This record gives sequence, C-alpha cells and structure tokens, in this order.
Amino acid sequence: MPHSPRKSIQRIGLVEDDPVYRAYTSCLLKNRPEVELVHAWESAEAMLADTRFLLVDLLFIDLELPGISGLELVSRLNMLQNPPSCVVLTSSIESENVISAIRDGASGYLIKTLDSQTFLESLRQMIMDGVSLSPQVARMLLDEFRLTPHQPAARHLALKILTSRERQVLDAMVTHGSAKGMGEALGLSHETVRVHMKKIYQKLHVNSKSEALAVLAQETQSSFTLL
Repeated sequence: MPHSPRKSIQRIGLVEDDPVYRAYTSCLLKNRPEVELVHAWESAEAMLADTRFLLVDLLFIDLELPGISGLELVSRLNMLQNPPSCVVLTSSIESENVISAIRDGASGYLIKTLDSQTFLESLRQMIMDGVSLSPQVARMLLDEFRLTPHQPAARHLALKILTSRERQVLDAMVTHGSAKGMGEALGLSHETVRVHMKKIYQKLHVNSKSEALAVLAQETQSSFTLL
C-alpha cells in the first residue's frame, strides 16, 4: 500500500476481552485531555457491529482476542479506504506475531506489562510520530533485521517503523539532491535533516542515499504490483 500522510490522532478506541485490563487502559485514556476515548469493546465482533469504530483515529487491539483475532482485525481494518492506525497489545513478543502485525498494517506493538507512565509516553509517541513500539519489541525487530538485512521483506518492515518525520525525509530524497534542499522543503535545518538521514540509514541497513532510495523504489514497485 502506498505511503499516505499521517493523520491527526484525537479519537481512540480499545478492543480488549480482559475486563480488568480493559478498565485499566480505559481509565488511562480517559484521563488524557488531548484525546477522546470513543469506546472500549470486548471483542472484534462487537467493534465491527458498532459504527462508532468508523470515527476512531487510533485503535489499541489485543492480540489474543477470542473469535476474530487481533492480527485478523488489523488486516481487515487496513482494507478500509480510510483505516485507523492500529497498535497491537500483547503479553508476549514472539517475533512471528510482531512481524505479522506490522506486515498487516499495525503502526505499533506494545507489551501489556508496561507501566502507566511508559504506556502514556507510547501514546504521545504515536500521536507525534505515527509509530510506537515497546523497547523490547524494537530490539527484537532490529535483531531480526540484522539477521536478514538484505531481504526485501526485512527492509519493507523497516520502512514501516520509520517515524513520520523520517518518512518525510526519505520521500524528500526523491526530489531534492541535498540535505539543504530537503531542509528548505520540510522547514528543517540541514543539520536536522542529516540526523534523520543517519537514523533512516541505520533502520534500513543501508549506507547511502542511493541505497535508501532503492529500498523505497522496491516498496513502490510492490505497491503497484498489488493494485
């Protein structure tokens, strides 16, 4: 799917079958003045039967839902014309589940054992950058990428964990030949652009602008192949 600009996150939903964790997370979200908790559903089926989910900008989804699983729900939602951002909640970090969730369109993957402060920091990160991963998950993904850094699938996943600003810088590389030109286009200093470029190279496991653009071209080609 081609990259689209990140939308503003204001309305949040939660899909969680555990009543205790659902109540706990709902309380955290209700106490944040910058967002509105639209509703907390106990299952994917209940959410899909309620048209209020169409109002949601961001959904926190339990991975281990009964019936329609969290992974399947993420996949279904990303088939919508205007899908919400999805963050998967789980008690485990099995690499297969993490990679499947991100491949299916999840923008984040958080461990349920996070303390309240870290959870809210992850929410702020999601609002600002459009991406949020628990530290354990981020480390696990980086380990996976190090094992297969040149595999197209690994690089495609790496593209999905770029922050919104990093993705803007990567896209700007296509039409601007220098950090100065990219900075002028994005309203950033060329020093800041270079910092973002360095982080992009690290995440994509590349060493140059041309290699980064090659990864971007592969994604674009894959997107057209799917159309």
